[in-house]
Amino acid sequence: MSNAFDLDVWVQEARQEPFRFTLSGLVFTMPAAGELDKSVLTTVNIESPSARDIETLLKSGLGDQWAQFDAIPVPLAALGELFRQWQKHEGAPLGESSALSDS
Repeated sequence: MSNAFDLDVWVQEARQEPFRFTLSGLVFTMPAAGELDKSVLTTVNIESPSARDIETLLKSGLGDQWAQFDAIPVPLAALGELFRQWQKHEGAPLGESSALSDS
């Protein structure tokens, strides 16, 4: 009988450095995009995220820091760039993450 695959061990070994960025002199920290909980998949279109989807993903990533981040005026183009840099930190777009692929 083979040993069961231990997903808990895989998650710990695959964990990446958090993504950090500054805005208005404050430092914000988010987990690598691929480390978001799977529950976010039911609320966003990962393949082609809309502006609302990007906001939902950022809100999920920022967690308790969201209210502080949300209180700071930020141009929409800057949010798009923040999202791209967060994806780049992971090394692959959210829709192409190895954690989400069938291969």
